[in-house]
Amino acid sequence: MNPIRRRDPPGRGRKTGHNRNAAATYQAGIAAFEQGRYNEAVELLSAIAEQRSLPGTLARFYLGQTHLHHGIDELRLGRYASAARHLTAAREINPNSDDLSRYLLASHVGQGRFDLAAAELEKARDEGRGDDALPIRLAHALARDGQHDRAVETLEKAVNGLPQRADLRVQLGLLHAAVERFDAAVTVFEDATALTPNDAAVRQHLALALGARGDTVPAVEHLAIAQKLCPHDAYTALLLTLAVDAAQAAGEDVDVEPTPAKTTSLDDAAIKTLGNVIVEDPDFVESFLSLPESEVDPEIFAMLAAILERALERHPDYADLHYHCSRVYARLGRTESAITKADRAVEINPRYAQALIQLGRLYSETDQSTEAIDRLHTAVQSGGDYPDVHFMLGELYQRDGKAEHARTEYRRALALNSDYTRAQDALNALATA
Repeated sequence: MNPIRRRDPPGRGRKTGHNRNAAATYQAGIAAFEQGRYNEAVELLSAIAEQRSLPGTLARFYLGQTHLHHGIDELRLGRYASAARHLTAAREINPNSDDLSRYLLASHVGQGRFDLAAAELEKARDEGRGDDALPIRLAHALARDGQHDRAVETLEKAVNGLPQRADLRVQLGLLHAAVERFDAAVTVFEDATALTPNDAAVRQHLALALGARGDTVPAVEHLAIAQKLCPHDAYTALLLTLAVDAAQAAGEDVDVEPTPAKTTSLDDAAIKTLGNVIVEDPDFVESFLSLPESEVDPEIFAMLAAILERALERHPDYADLHYHCSRVYARLGRTESAITKADRAVEINPRYAQALIQLGRLYSETDQSTEAIDRLHTAVQSGGDYPDVHFMLGELYQRDGKAEHARTEYRRALALNSDYTRAQDALNALATA
């Protein structure tokens, strides 16, 4: 009797050449993916992604990840069409990813394909995904695709389902106003105002719609309320002024005095805004520092110091902010604090010539000649080879009784600027002595 030959169950026997090749391809694809060589990874992983094997299953998963990462990179670079291709491929492999939907939506919007963006948003809505703003984004996508009626229907449906949402009504009113359906816009804005009577922006929208259809008196009334709610808002005050003028020109009896804004100290939002300005435009501080000294210096520069300190809380490693803060402290007479801030700027950037010059000046003012000379020489080596820096060095050496060193520095200042009369006078005085 022939012996029964035992067969290994599927997947338990020796690897075939086909399996070995698939494993090698998978490993090469993963290596390419991890190194960001996405095109190569797509080619390798696609070759085995349809195989019914462990390497094939894993390859399919990582192929989706490769398309996703490649799509996100393309999106960041503004290559929207390429991003959409890769993200769509990732969607086919993993159809239920919320993150994918968001990236794909951004790609469609970037290309101006609002039809595809609307389709993506409708899909999210129908599947119960998305956030509270989804109806608004969908309506705007439809409107930008020219499907105005569908955009209106979308928001009307959302309003019916969520009648207490004033923001949905506001967006619906804006859609009506965009195509000059002012009666419909007024009705919707009035409903939104009833829900949020203290929202100045909603009253603004209502007033503009009323004015557009010729109802100037109620437009003035709502703008007057909005201006009282936000007395610091210049745009509301301007609209109110224009509305009063228009009403009076039409023969209406209106006379509204804008509510004056109370003088108050800067609030946190204002300080944050100015802090952002300083971060983006350091010349802003320079313009303050160039002002001649006056009696209001303490108030102005104390405010500027507070803004810089707030900005430094968010950007503690910005050498420029520390440097400017040092200069403001110096203007306020806070010399020790000024030295600390300038030192910090130099710690962050050891070749920061302006901060080194600032330190040299501050050390000179506090009779720390050795430290001042050291910082000023470092400043010169860091690109601060300026006439006034050499003049300061000359004064420091002269103060310490080092006449020859002082002459060298004054001569260098004159070599850089032959019209530097202070350096010439100092040199002449040394010669006479």
